Parts: sequence; C-alpha cells; structure tokens
Amino acid sequence: MCGRPATLILLTAWYLTKIMKQLSRFLLPALLCAATSCRKHDPAPGPSGPASQQETNNWILEQMRTCYLWEQSLPASATGAETIAFFNSLKHPGDRFSAIYNALDHSTIPRGMLRTFGMDYYVVALPQGVITGIVNFVIPGTAAAQSGLKRGDYFTRINGTRLTAGNAEQLGNAMLQQNKATITLAKIPAGGQPEETGALSLENRTIVENPLYRSEVWTEGGKHIGYIFLNNFDDYYNRNILQAVQQLKAGGVSELILDLRYNPGGSVTAAALLSALVAPGIDEQQPFVQFTGNARQGVRVRSFKDVLAAPSGENKVIPFSELQPARLQLPRVFILSTGITASAAELMINNLKPYMDVVQIGQTSHGKDVGAVSISDERTPRRIPWVLLPVTFKLANARGEGNYPDGIAPRYAVDEKSRLPLSPVGDRADPLIARALAVITGQGRAAKPETAAPAVLFDSKERAGRHAVVIIPHSP
Repeated sequence: MCGRPATLILLTAWYLTKIMKQLSRFLLPALLCAATSCRKHDPAPGPSGPASQQETNNWILEQMRTCYLWEQSLPASATGAETIAFFNSLKHPGDRFSAIYNALDHSTIPRGMLRTFGMDYYVVALPQGVITGIVNFVIPGTAAAQSGLKRGDYFTRINGTRLTAGNAEQLGNAMLQQNKATITLAKIPAGGQPEETGALSLENRTIVENPLYRSEVWTEGGKHIGYIFLNNFDDYYNRNILQAVQQLKAGGVSELILDLRYNPGGSVTAAALLSALVAPGIDEQQPFVQFTGNARQGVRVRSFKDVLAAPSGENKVIPFSELQPARLQLPRVFILSTGITASAAELMINNLKPYMDVVQIGQTSHGKDVGAVSISDERTPRRIPWVLLPVTFKLANARGEGNYPDGIAPRYAVDEKSRLPLSPVGDRADPLIARALAVITGQGRAAKPETAAPAVLFDSKERAGRHAVVIIPHSP
C-alpha cells in the first residue's frame, strides 16, 4: 500500500543497515488501510527474462504516479534513460529527499548512510586564521572512543593533508567514502596557533548505537531539572526511554531539557512515546500527527494510540496505558536543536506545540517536513531490484501546522561553537544548556561569556545526513 503512515523511519547510518537486513519486516502490515495501492494486487503474469531499462523505468513511473506527493508534475511516459538518472528527472524542484537504491547493489547507497568512523566533526575557520577540525561527537564503544578521542578535540590534517578553507569540503567528502582515515590531533591555545600532537587512525564501520546517552536530574535554583540527551529515535530503545523518564519522575523533576541537537530523527513511534511521557493533559485518542498526500492519498490523522501501536520491525508495542504512571505532564519542555536536528526530532518539536509550551534553544533545525514510503517490486519472482523512497506526505501537528522546509527557528538562538573548546555532552557550561538553565532559574546563570561562532566550512554529520529520508513502512 502506498500509505501506512503510522511508523516513520529516518534512513540514516543506524537505520539503513536495519532496513537492508529487515526490509521485509518493515513492510509487514501496519495499522492503516490506504484507499489506493502503490502497486496492483494479484498482478497479471509479467514478462520473463531480465527486465529491460524501459520496463524498469515504466515500473518506476507507475509507482510514482500513485504515491508521489508532486504526482501532477510527472511526465506522461517513461524514457529509456539510466535508472538513477531517470528517477532524478522525475523529482520536483522542491524535492530534496526522494531517493532510490538497488537492493542488490550496495554501491548505489550513499556510503555515509551505511558506515561511520564513530565520530562527527566540523571544520571551522577560527578568528586567528586557523583552519581546524573540531570533534563534536564521539559514539561510545566505537574505535574512535576507545582511542581516547573526545568531544572538543582539535585536528589539523586529514590523511596527512593540512586543512584549508579551499580543501575542507573536498577532504571531508573523501573521508566519508573511505574505509580508513587518519587525522592529526592538535592543541590550540586561545587565540593561538595549533601545535600538532600526533596522528590517529580511524576505521569506517557499521555500528550499533544506543541513542540514549545521558539521563539525569540536576538541582539548580531550588528546582529539580531533568536532562536527556537522545541521539536518534529507535524503537528498539523505547523501553530505555520509558525507564529513563520513570527515574526523572522519581527524582521529582518540574522542568525537562531534551537535548536533540544531533538527533536526525528515526521512528515516529519513539517520538510519540517520548511526547506522551512529557506532555500534560493528553489521552491516547488525541491526534499526534497529520499526513497530507497527493489527490489519491488524501489527508490522514493519526492518534497517539495509532502511532504507538506501530513500532518498526519486530519491536514490541508499549501501549499508552503503560506510559501513564511515568508521565511527567509538564507545562513546558526545553528542546535543544542544531541544523542536524531533523525529521522525527523536528516532528516532536512541532507536534508537541498543540499540547505544551515548547522552548526551543540553539539553531534552526534541518527542515524535513515530509515522509516517504518504501516501494519494492512485490511480484514473484521479483523483476525490478530497485527500491523507491519517494516523498509521499507532508507532515503536520494536531492543529494542521507544519510546512517547515527551511527548519524550525529557535526561541533563543545560541550556537554551541560560540564557546570553545566544546564542553562534554551534558555539561552545564555548554552554551545551549546554560541558556536553558538561565531561563528556568531566572537567575542569569553564571557561565563563560559567548563569542561569535567560527564559520563552518564542513560538517560531517550534515553531509552524511543529506541522503536521509523519512520512511513510512507499508504493507504489500
């Protein structure tokens, strides 16, 4: 079916590996029967032998006509162009996220979506004219973490080549494509020049990441404040999220800071679960998300109950009733964001607004306000190996508010790079966290002064995430 918009998955390094291994599981029936199918049931016997280029392109166009959000812009007939070129020719000028890959050829999948060095970084131009890499995130348990690499570390070379304003993007893009790479670490005193301290070898691997990094209770200004750092929404860890919030409630929190600054999205079921745990005065029948498709797909509104009932893959359902004892029911929530914050993370920011005050601090989010279905050839035997990920729905909250292709702007604009070196994850001196605490306590919390943030020449996580797309699983 073209639309079963109950569970959304962001295709990233964490999720693409799961999709490639469990694609058939993601395509099991969910909760919504669409009026229009993305492909015909009980198809007539097709031709034998390998599919021709024309047959492949005809099939692609047929699926797009049913599912594509901008269906009215499609041509009347398919050309015989190469598959990826033909698919790209169908994309609307406003479409940044539709994608295609060959399930039998992993080379058609952007490498940054499958593997990671276990660290993310910026390349920036410091005020004193120094071009340097800054490690902004290290995934625990990876080779990068085991080597001692940590958030805030500087490096001046990639594979022995000194970083400059002219080559930062080239070196960064090349590194994403490599199996192994070397960075040259350095110390940079305030306002000074770098002193290189040695090279560090890294290996590009597929990893498994527990996205719940920190969950704790702070006491500031006489208030108990909960803090959660969540790096993506993965249904496998929904019970971890529930347990973390239970602990926050036991700690008597009256305020909550959700750190989603590097969260590129993931499962909307996980986002709905966390939203239900945080927001006040809601019940399971109230709407969480609205999907608007083309003329064939129409508008669909899904409640908290609907979305919670459809976790990805074989993950178990956690019903609303099980969340009830742990619910914080706070009047407001502080959400920290950057330009990496995307998809289901943005959906949470937007879709909590009908139910509570969302105080967003940081930078404008990425701007992924659309969802896609995953379409493959369900015939037996399968003739077309390509998997389509066409943008199918615009996303909105219970009030029908959405339309944020340029991102969601924060209430308080703060750049984490305005204070270097970067503080550890969850450090209360971090500029975004410090601003949240200042607003919560009303005390103008003492912290190091912020300065103008350096210009970013390359962002590894943003580049790898360009190919990410929200996936709405559907049944055959």
